Amino acid sequence: MSQQERNPLYYTTSLDWAIGPKNDDGLKHVFDHLDVDKDGKISSTELTDYLASVGESVSHKVAERVVNEFDSDGDELLDFGDFVKLMKQEDKGEMEDVLRSAFEKFEVEKGCGCITPKGLQQMLRQLGDVKSHDECAAMIRPFDLDGNGFLDFHEFQQMMSPAS
Repeated sequence: MSQQERNPLYYTTSLDWAIGPKNDDGLKHVFDHLDVDKDGKISSTELTDYLASVGESVSHKVAERVVNEFDSDGDELLDFGDFVKLMKQEDKGEMEDVLRSAFEKFEVEKGCGCITPKGLQQMLRQLGDVKSHDECAAMIRPFDLDGNGFLDFHEFQQMMSPAS
């Protein structure tokens, strides 16, 4: 079984970056974006379509497994409470690998070991959230511990921690 099949959190890394610190307002914004038919629930099809839009290939079967794992009322859909549980769930044993994978998606200059405002801007654009270079730099700034204008992996880990 692949990491993607074992760990539903693997598929949330693109969402995690868009949300940043996992507050309810940010989660609600992303939930509403994923809820294409505006029925107040996220289906496995909506999840699959979103992941495909950000370059993650996932089978419908795996998306169903993710939804069913967090579905609290048995309707095979994620309501907002279920989505919050999914997004806040941590699997500490695999978290570093998951974060590394997410981090690498934002590296514009592959191998540079950093996320630039330009890389953040490009990923957010893919998520349907258009931000200026200055806005992206401002999003990075609070987590840029060494003040170089970029995020290295350690800074990215700090940003993605639930305590952020």
